[in-house]
Amino acid sequence: MKYELLSPDTLTPQLRARRLELHNLLSLKLKGQKNTPPGHLRIEQKKGGRKIQYYHCKPKANPRGIYIPVSQAGQAKRLAQKDYDAKLIKILQSQITALEKLIKVYEKKVAELYTKLCPARQRLIEPVTLTDAQYIEEWNKVTWPAASFAAENLKFTTARGEQVRSKSEVIIADILARYKIAYRYEYPLQIKNERTYHPDFLCLNVRTRKEYFWEHFGMMDDPTYAEKAVSKLKVFSENSIQVGRNLIVTMETKDCPLSPRQVENLIKDFLL
Repeated sequence: MKYELLSPDTLTPQLRARRLELHNLLSLKLKGQKNTPPGHLRIEQKKGGRKIQYYHCKPKANPRGIYIPVSQAGQAKRLAQKDYDAKLIKILQSQITALEKLIKVYEKKVAELYTKLCPARQRLIEPVTLTDAQYIEEWNKVTWPAASFAAENLKFTTARGEQVRSKSEVIIADILARYKIAYRYEYPLQIKNERTYHPDFLCLNVRTRKEYFWEHFGMMDDPTYAEKAVSKLKVFSENSIQVGRNLIVTMETKDCPLSPRQVENLIKDFLL
């Protein structure tokens, strides 16, 4: 569901990271150019021939260059790298300049146009990009019917007072709440085969406005249960719900229970 006309700016951090990467590479290549031999490499291969000859062309010398024998192939390689790096340096400098201009424009954030207004003026305006708090408020307004199956199995209570089906779901829900991640428990998912599923959690990364389903499989040492879990993941994957893309999966057995640290790491990787 679309709650705002313009999603938040997630591009600027990527642009800054790319600019830093380009700057580091440029510094490395500029430093490397200081220790290279003068001149450039010329490669000659006669039409229809297989033999390739390398020549070292130095400034103010024979324009055809000095022949580089096979025994000095390392010199040809250094010259070729130098020629490549010289062209690369120009491209890097050009891209850095372009990125700096783009970042300067993007730093004038649309969202700040609203957040820097006084509260009285904010109340009169519908911003194109909501604040995180506003977006979560809208996202949390959605209601859905409870799953019709086995309501009596909701025997465990989360810190928010929700009834869930297992201790592991309590762990996940409580850690989500601790990290202030908005989530819906057993939100219905209708897929192409017209069957309705109820993934354990639907979670929101408010920074990117992206939603992730979270399925926990708690009895993977039970062959029948494990087979059903694999079947469900297969159906999800066939309907563009894939692990690492928009689906988070945790599993456990009796001898290998769910780890809170595992849950925290997944939250940090996908939901913050």
